[in-house]
Amino acid sequence: MTERDKKLEELSEQLDENILAVKGTLELIDASITEDDLHELLLKALARMDIIQKVSVDMVVALKNCFERMKATEK
Repeated sequence: MTERDKKLEELSEQLDENILAVKGTLELIDASITEDDLHELLLKALARMDIIQKVSVDMVVALKNCFERMKATEK
């Protein structure tokens, strides 16, 4: 694995870790709140965090593919 690949993997793991931490916090808040409006907002926030996580993984994969293509053209 090249240094670039290692760095992209590290970034991906950091994004996932931070997003999961925020999601976990929101889930804890959701469990302790009874107001319907706030509950709905928290559920929407959780859904958005899921989307952000998927997009960030896709972004890292796309970057990795771009770097691989660049490396192939350098040869």
